[in-house]
Amino acid sequence: MKQKIFNLSRRYQEALGSFLKAGPHASAESARGWGTRALSVGLQTLDLAKLQEPVLVRQILPDCLPGKRAALVRRAGVFFAAAIIPLEDTYRSARQATAPLKTSLETL
Repeated sequence: MKQKIFNLSRRYQEALGSFLKAGPHASAESARGWGTRALSVGLQTLDLAKLQEPVLVRQILPDCLPGKRAALVRRAGVFFAAAIIPLEDTYRSARQATAPLKTSLETL
């Protein structure tokens, strides 16, 4: 399992780096698949957030002109937001499914 998480982490970071290097017209649609993959190995939203930082701080931002950094960080946010959609949908569904149980427990 650890190997699966390591491989997914590495590939996610590579995909993010490629997305950022592709420029402002790159499609973030492929990022949604990363959220689904993250779920399959047990990663959560915070785990994906932790994968974003090293790509930005070590690989992308050092070579970026200061005037373009804000735009680059925004684009990384777009990728991240697209990637966590499947994660957030899963948690929302789980909360909705357990709401009647919570109500019953409170009544008891």
